[in-house]
Amino acid sequence: MGSVTHHGATSGHAMAADRAAVDALARELNLPVEQVERVYAAEASRIEAGARITTFVSVIVAGRVRSELRRQQRTA
Repeated sequence: MGSVTHHGATSGHAMAADRAAVDALARELNLPVEQVERVYAAEASRIEAGARITTFVSVIVAGRVRSELRRQQRTA
């Protein structure tokens, strides 16, 4: 997962959680992993910019990415 490197860019657990979330969203929404990864990375950057506690960022990001990609699918 090349571009999703947040959570301080080094946490192996966080990166594994991000990879799992991206893979699950791609399967759920039947979209290419690369597309989901781009949206996920952008949303994670936005959320983390103001986050003081990052424990649940992956959960929040996944929900927002799911909503955004579903919205994009409806308007496509």
